[in-house]
Amino acid sequence: MEKLLTIVVPAYNVEKYIKNCLDSFIDLSVLRSLEILIVDDGSTDNTEEIVQKWINTNKISIVYL
Repeated sequence: MEKLLTIVVPAYNVEKYIKNCLDSFIDLSVLRSLEILIVDDGSTDNTEEIVQKWINTNKISIVYL
């Protein structure tokens, strides 16, 4: 299916909020139409680990930069 919308999520030291942010995109009726790019500019907290766990748990293709 062609992606209709690209969502860019800036992520810098957002370990407290990133899971809730990503969970808000889990609407199966539109999820396949979304492309989600998470751009991390060198977080020093656990943001990367939380995002990787979320990706693996939900088996969703997301680009994490």
